[in-house]
Amino acid sequence: MSEDKNLDEKITRLVRSIEKDIPPAVEEIIQARAASLRLRLGLLKLRRPLFLALVPSSAAVLLAAFFLLPLSQKPQPPISEIRTEFEIADKNIKIIFIQKPDFNLFKEN
Repeated sequence: MSEDKNLDEKITRLVRSIEKDIPPAVEEIIQARAASLRLRLGLLKLRRPLFLALVPSSAAVLLAAFFLLPLSQKPQPPISEIRTEFEIADKNIKIIFIQKPDFNLFKEN
């Protein structure tokens, strides 16, 4: 224990022996920069709620644009007629499907 205490005292003496005073000109520069840094940090703290408000509002604008964009586009013209043909050669069968523009899949007769 005494060796540790002696070592601690020796380290303490060495650290205190090399302490130097800061020149007054350097002290003023350090204080001025610290004050400007405190001012900048204060401004950032004031701006933080603004940034936090911009995130949800920009998300709302994007969602509105995605929902309103299809409404502003022109509707596509209706299909005039679809004709599909295929043939089963070995049975000598030819099938032709014609879909008219007034065809409605869910329409009841």
